[in-house]
Amino acid sequence: MMPSMMAGSIPALVLGLPRATRLGLLICLVSAGLLTGCTRPSNHQSEVVVHPSMVVPFEDLFVFEDTLVLDPSVILGRIWFMDADSAGSVLVTDMSSYLAHLFAPTGQHQATYSMETCLPSDFGRGLGISRFADDDRVVLTTLEGAVVVFDRAGNCLAAKQMEPTILSFCTIGDSIYTFRGPRRMSMSIMDVYSMDLESAREINLDHPEFYRLNQIHQGIAGRDLDCFRDGPWYKYHEDMDARPVYGDARPVQARPEFFVKRDKDIPSELGILERQPLINAFPRLAGLHALDDDTRVGVFSNISDEYRLENTTGRNTWGLSIVSSSGGFRSVSTVPYEPPETAGHGYLYFLGDIVPMDDGDVGNPAVIRYRFKPPEGSDD
Repeated sequence: MMPSMMAGSIPALVLGLPRATRLGLLICLVSAGLLTGCTRPSNHQSEVVVHPSMVVPFEDLFVFEDTLVLDPSVILGRIWFMDADSAGSVLVTDMSSYLAHLFAPTGQHQATYSMETCLPSDFGRGLGISRFADDDRVVLTTLEGAVVVFDRAGNCLAAKQMEPTILSFCTIGDSIYTFRGPRRMSMSIMDVYSMDLESAREINLDHPEFYRLNQIHQGIAGRDLDCFRDGPWYKYHEDMDARPVYGDARPVQARPEFFVKRDKDIPSELGILERQPLINAFPRLAGLHALDDDTRVGVFSNISDEYRLENTTGRNTWGLSIVSSSGGFRSVSTVPYEPPETAGHGYLYFLGDIVPMDDGDVGNPAVIRYRFKPPEGSDD
C-alpha cells in the first residue's frame, strides 16, 4: 500500500532566521521599544507571482526507499500526528493514550513522553501534537495550551501552561512558532516562544478570506504551518498555496492544476449536516509539510474525482502541491493514494498496513518512506 517581548529575549527568538529576516525583525523591535509584538505588513498587499503547477505521476517524483516496522513492545492506538528527524527516527503522537513515542530508524522503541511528567494535572490533558525541535529536543503541546520541552531521553527541560489553544507549531533554532488560527474575523495570531518558554511575542497574520470555513473545519491536525529556511509558512483552507510569515516583496506561489477557488463562505445559519456538502464542494488546502528546509508540500483534500487513481475506493481524492521557495525546481502537483503522515529531510512518510506480531496478535502499522527526486527545470 502507498499510503510583550523583553530585550534580553531577542537572540533566542530570532536565532535560525536568515540574516535579512533577523535584521528586519530587530529593526521592527527597536522601533517598537522592544516591548510590543512586531506586526508584519500583509503579503497580500504586494503583487503575488503565481506559477502553474501541473499534475505528474507520483512515481515521477517519489521513489520507494524503505519500510519501517514500529516496535510492537508498545502497541499504538490512534496515530494523531507523526514527525521525523534527520536520521529517520519517527515521533508518534498517540491520541488513545495521550502519549508520544520515539522510534529509532530501525523501528526500535526508544522513549515515551507524557505531559504529566512535567505538568501534572488533576484532570489530565489532551495531547495535541509532538515534534522534534532539533536532533536532541522534543516539544509536546496539549489541546488546552500547555507546552513541554523534553530532551531526547524524556527529561523535562521546560514546561508551561499557556493561555491560547495551540493548533499547530514548528521550530526554528531556539524559537517555537505556534498557530492559534482565526479567532476573530479580522485577525489570526502566531505566538512565538523561546525554547525555555519564558519569552513570548505575537505576530498578527493575514486574516482568512472565508472566516467560517476556517473556524468550523480543522483540516489535518497540526498541519496549519511548518518551518523552513526562510521562516514559518502557514495556510488557510481556501488557499492555493501557503503564506510566508516573513515574506518577500513579491511572494511566489504555485497554483495546482486541480485547484478551484471557492466562491463564498459557509453561511452561519446552516447546521452541521447542511454545511458539510458546502465544505466539500471545493478543494481544501488541508495540510502543510516541510519536505526539506526549502520545499513545501501542500496537501489538498476533496479535489475533483477526475484525478482519482484507479483501484481507489476512498470517499476523498487527495492532491499534493510541491514547491521550492528558492525556485530550485519547477512547481509540480501529484495525486497520491493516501495523504502522507509527515515529511522531512527529503522524504514523505505514509502509514501502511498493520504488521501482525509473531504470536499472531495485532501489531503496529508499517511506516513507508519515499524519497523525493526534484523535477527538472524551474518556474519561469
